[in-house]
Amino acid sequence: KDARKRSNNQIEYVYLDNNYDSSLLKGQKYFLRTYGCQMNVHDGEEIAARLESLGLVATDVMEEADVVILNTCAIRENAHDKLFGFLGRCKHQKEKVNPNMIIGICGCMAQEEGVVKELIKNHPYVDIVFGTHNIHELQNLIINHQNKQEISVYSCEGSVYENIDYKRDSSIKAWVNIQYGCDKFCTYCIVPYTRGKQRSRKSSEIVKEVECLKNNGYKEVTLLGQNVNAYGKD
Repeated sequence: KDARKRSNNQIEYVYLDNNYDSSLLKGQKYFLRTYGCQMNVHDGEEIAARLESLGLVATDVMEEADVVILNTCAIRENAHDKLFGFLGRCKHQKEKVNPNMIIGICGCMAQEEGVVKELIKNHPYVDIVFGTHNIHELQNLIINHQNKQEISVYSCEGSVYENIDYKRDSSIKAWVNIQYGCDKFCTYCIVPYTRGKQRSRKSSEIVKEVECLKNNGYKEVTLLGQNVNAYGKD
């Protein structure tokens, strides 16, 4: 019921400071796996940039990683099952091979109370859990990790974050967010609960990002949102 609440409060636009010491975790590796929609994939590009801002280097082999981040989807049960299946491999690696490995879970599943309760009860080896509203806190969650499980998930209407760095998967095609959240509350859909209130980016910021992409040689831009038809209506 709390997550369903919507107010007329003005949307907060937050401009992030992306300055981090890239030597903090230099020489260490990260493994990132993303489940779900195009928005999750784009969130993964932000997560990768944040990890690399600390000096981490990507690896496609989980067993080589010092930091494992699983970016989750709450729409399909198949993605749910895949996550908990893969966590078994992570648990073995952490307990038998690399006890200093940091395992993190984020994305839409992290916004589900039932999933978080299951992680607390049955998966205490998962180190950090953060949601869709605070990806920007990832570096601090890793830097300040104290070898105990930390749950950092907000149930809120959400803000709009600007000045985000991305490690884009392509040099030709790019995703650009134009809005976040949804207020439709369709009976079958969990998105309004996991992604928060409808909120649009400023058009000037969208144009600025697209112009920057064009100047860097990108040929195609896909505009993203949980409900792109609602752009500007919040």
